Order: sequence, then structure tokens, then C-alpha cells
Amino acid sequence: MKRYQEITLVACRRGLVTVSLCAFSLFAGLFSHQGLAQTDLNQAQGEITLPWVLEQTLLHNPQLQRYPYELRINEALTLQAGLTPNPEFSVEVENILGTGEMQGVDNAEITLGLSQIIELGDKRQHRIDFAQAEERQRLSEYELLRLDILAETTQRYYQVLRLQALQDWNAKRILVEQEALSAIESRAKAGAVTQADVSKMALRLSRSEAIQYGLDGEAQLARLGLASMWSSEAHFALVAGELVPLHAFPTAASVLNAMETAPQYLQLLSIERVMYAKRRMEESKAQSDITLGLGVRSYDGFDDGALMFNFSMPIALSNPNQGNIMAARAKEEMAMEQQRLARGQLRLSLLEIHLTMVNNAKQAKRLQQRLIPLANRLLKDTQTAYQTGQVNVLLLADAQSELFSLQRELIEAKVGVYQGRLELERITGQSMTATLDNIKPLVAQEHR
Repeated sequence: MKRYQEITLVACRRGLVTVSLCAFSLFAGLFSHQGLAQTDLNQAQGEITLPWVLEQTLLHNPQLQRYPYELRINEALTLQAGLTPNPEFSVEVENILGTGEMQGVDNAEITLGLSQIIELGDKRQHRIDFAQAEERQRLSEYELLRLDILAETTQRYYQVLRLQALQDWNAKRILVEQEALSAIESRAKAGAVTQADVSKMALRLSRSEAIQYGLDGEAQLARLGLASMWSSEAHFALVAGELVPLHAFPTAASVLNAMETAPQYLQLLSIERVMYAKRRMEESKAQSDITLGLGVRSYDGFDDGALMFNFSMPIALSNPNQGNIMAARAKEEMAMEQQRLARGQLRLSLLEIHLTMVNNAKQAKRLQQRLIPLANRLLKDTQTAYQTGQVNVLLLADAQSELFSLQRELIEAKVGVYQGRLELERITGQSMTATLDNIKPLVAQEHR
């Protein structure tokens, strides 16, 4: 159990570092002047942070709670693999309860024997190697599962953050449309515009309000889904953070270099080692064991006695384990082939995710620096033209929709960048932007 606690502590720290790196730029400003006391205050007020969420997931996620039991099982199996056969004690009685001279027990021959199987072919060590290889494979599976769960938690956190941004975006849209509706109603009362203009803007406002209700419901479900990652109800109203633009991106070469330490790839390596140990163990079983025995035999009751030695071993006319050896060798070759195929698939997946992330970043930059300013100018010009009666309400509504649509595209593009980087870090198990030194103070605050 002490060993498990040490491994769990390391796993918790690695988990927080690995996935929290993807949120460093998201929370750098948030934590620059705040300590743990402020974090607890935010939680009490219904706001939670990503490091706190990851820590709760590591401590309380149901899928991770079974690991200490699996560790104890693997340790027990390793212990079992190292056990040697026990000596065998035997008692043999002959020539009793017969007829003639063999009546009674006066002519009994009694043999007391002690025998021991001697394992050859280094079977015991190969069993231990196989059990230890399986234990390491279970550990790699746990590392992969832990990273997947933390990545899923972060993904759900981003989804809540996305919906919060959309709620703010739509709330601003409602305010703009309410102001526009008030202005149009004033002009309609003055006879400058028709009642159709009022109805048109009122309809758009009602649709925006309906969208807000939908977003509120989605946000509630997203918060519940996030809290389920640590088996809790959603006792919070907000998640902290802001979707700020990212300025540092990994190169395609650095992403491919990180593939060598990808948890999925390392797991395949551990499976290959298990298959190798399995084959060696099966090959060792092909060598027959011997049995040595030592005993005492008495004659004529207990009047006379003599020592007895025994040696036995099977006559191996053929390999008694050749089928299992062939099967183990085939599994080893299959594991090597899967490793080769997975390497190529990982390479393609990483390049695709990297390209998608870069494209989203470029789109976000284009939207923020060029398209949205143009849409703002268009809306102002259209509002001025509408006030002077040069355009109708349809053009005004179209200008508003153009701006709101671009603002939503910007939110989705930013979320796409964060999700892409998160996916890269999930696959590679490494940070794609920040360094370990940058994130250490952030993690330290959560363990202080």
C-alpha cells in the first residue's frame, strides 16, 4: 500500500502538470496575484478553476479508484510467480493383511519418502519476468486511462467555458437588439417607419431570447457533466478562465518528436515486452523438470531398514509445449506489427490535429483583427443610415447578424485552438506550449 501511495502521489503530480499545461495561458493572469485562499473563496462563491477540477478528478473519479486494488492483485501475482514447488512427503506400506506368510503386519514393508521437484530451464525467473512485465503493462494502462480522464475533464471544462462565452455573447446581442427595438418603436410612433419594422426587430429579439434559454440549459447540462467526472453534483455556477488568443504554437516537427513518448505508443511497447516474456516462459516449459527423492524403508515390521534414493524425469520424445510456444511467438509478432501500424497512425493523427489547430488560430486572428472591425464599422454606418431613412430595417438587422455571427465564429475558433492543443497533449503526454518551470507555481498552489 505504501508503494501505491507513492505511485499515486507521483501520478497526481504528473497528471496536474500534464493537462494543466494546456490551460496555462488560460489562467496565467488569473493566478498571478491570487493564492490558495482566493481559490477557496471563489469555490465558496460558486466559481471553480481548472487545476482544482483536475485534482478532484484524480482523487474521486470512479474509474481511477480501482487502481489500488489492481496494483495489489499484480503484486500478489508476482509473488505467486516466484514460489517454488513444495517438497512432497509420502508413506507407502506393503505386504500386510495378506495370506500365508503375509498374514498380519509382521512382514510389512514401510517406506517413508521425501521428494522435491527441481525446476530446470530457469522457469521460476521467467515466471517472475512475465508477472513483472504484466504489472508494468497495467501501470502503463493506468497512465493512459488517467491521462484520458484528465483530458476528458479538461474538454468538459472547455465546453462549460465555451457556453459561458456564448451566454455573454448572446446577452450582448439581446441588449443591442433591445436598444434597436426601442429606437425603431420611437421612430414608428413618429411615423418615420412602418409597424413592420417594429415587428421585424421584435421577432429577432424574441429569437435571441429563445437562444439564451437554450444556452442556459446547455450550460447547466455541461456543468453537471463536468462535476460527474469527480462523482459530484454541480455545486458551482461558473468556471474561471478566459479564451484568450494563443501566440505560441508547436511546430509539426516538435509534435512528431513527442510521438516517441506518447502514452499509447509506450503502452504498445509494454505489450510487446509482455509478449516477449510470455514466449520466454513458454520456451522454458519445454525443458522437463526432475524429481529427487530420499526415504527410509523398513523390512520385517520394523526390525530391518535401509535408505532409498529416487530420481525421475519425463522422457521428452517431442517438445511438450510447442503449440504454446508457437502461439506466444505469433502474439509477439502481432504486437510488433501493431506497434508499427500505430506509429504510422499516430503520426497522421498528430499532423491532422496540428494543422487543424493552426488553421483555427489563423482564423481567430483574421476574425479579430480584420473581419470583426469591418463588421463593427458596417453596423455603425448602417445605424446612421437607418436613422436618416436611407436604409430599411432589413439592412440594419443584416448588419447586426453579420457582426454577431463573426463574434460567434471567433469564440468557436478559439475553442478549437484550445481543444486542438489539448488533444495534442493528450496523445503525446507532453506540453505543447508552456514549459514545466512555467506551470510549477500553478500546481504548487493547489498542493500548498
